[in-house]
Amino acid sequence: MQSISVQSLARQFCHGQYVNTVNAALWRQTFEYIARIQDESGFDQSSIAALWRQYGGDLRALIKNDALVLRVLKKCLADTRHQPLQGLTLYRGESWFLFDQEQIGFCWTPAEALATSYAKGLNAVESGGVLLKCFAPAEAILAVPPSASEMKQNTYICDPGALLRMTTLALFPKL
Repeated sequence: MQSISVQSLARQFCHGQYVNTVNAALWRQTFEYIARIQDESGFDQSSIAALWRQYGGDLRALIKNDALVLRVLKKCLADTRHQPLQGLTLYRGESWFLFDQEQIGFCWTPAEALATSYAKGLNAVESGGVLLKCFAPAEAILAVPPSASEMKQNTYICDPGALLRMTTLALFPKL
């Protein structure tokens, strides 16, 4: 594994590049560093949002500090909403273990079928899955999808603590 500094990893993250060859401690240090950055002009918001949609679950599992992750996402995604939102109904397939620990993830979709596939599949591997539904007011949405044409990209990045009327629609067994 090649040695990489916190600043170098932060620079790569801020340009939307995911580095999977570094350990959890370095990712935590990097997110702590990003949270302290005063000049936000170096953030490529759309690239960071795309990175989070694809690798956010991995990063969240490595960092193990949702409050820190939320601070960084709020800072890095400050300008990704280019359209006014009224709020909308969203769904998420979450692992039962994280749901039980009140650690709800950041990526939500208006496509119930997509959320169900995560609740029954990837997020059901270790403890079973849960399908969630909520109302996301505009202020809870940190980033909107670039377009609804691709299902994987049909994901809103949200502040889970600001979501309203969260309900459990279905439970799925451990795989």
